[in-house]
Amino acid sequence: MLLLLVVLIFSSQLNDLIQPTSSHLIQNLSLLFIPACVGAFFLSEQINLQLPKLLLAVIVSTPLTMILMTLLITSIKGNKDV
Repeated sequence: MLLLLVVLIFSSQLNDLIQPTSSHLIQNLSLLFIPACVGAFFLSEQINLQLPKLLLAVIVSTPLTMILMTLLITSIKGNKDV
């Protein structure tokens, strides 16, 4: 993913090539969550036992990912301007 990010930042030609496919995938992104939702429905007892750990993982990882991606993108864009 990092390699793809770097390539897309520096290559507008590849960006134009990937854009139609990626926009189609983004429009149908909700379909990718259906298997996970169905699986969680049938594992309700196990999910309830592990819910505090799952919530902690989501609560900690989401801001951490946002911060690290912000730092990465700003550092790459900073190097591109030079």
